[in-house]
Amino acid sequence: MLDSNVASHKALADGGGYRFMFYGDLSGAHVCTTKEIYYGDTQEEALQAAWQAEGRKHFNQCRKCGKWVSLAMYNVDVLECVECAPFEAEAKFCKNCGAKIEEPTKPCPTCGKPLAYYGKGWSK
Repeated sequence: MLDSNVASHKALADGGGYRFMFYGDLSGAHVCTTKEIYYGDTQEEALQAAWQAEGRKHFNQCRKCGKWVSLAMYNVDVLECVECAPFEAEAKFCKNCGAKIEEPTKPCPTCGKPLAYYGKGWSK
């Protein structure tokens, strides 16, 4: 069973310890392989040490679904993966008041609310 506090991974036995390959949860793409060999009483202990020392810094965790993704699959505007909060083109209508947006702008020219996307599950 995969620990949600660690990205998808594969263990490689190496010199009595382990090296780990970490993969993005959405894309399945290889993101990094540990440079060091990690030891522990169990493979899980070695994994946790490798994740904290090397793997974690290459990932962002979606605050909505908890998946671990690389920066390319992470919408930093809302701190969610692109599955939960796809990158959005400029707003055509205000999500707060419904006004049509003629030119790209940050706040709505009618109600003044931010024209921000809040990810899947958002409703008026």
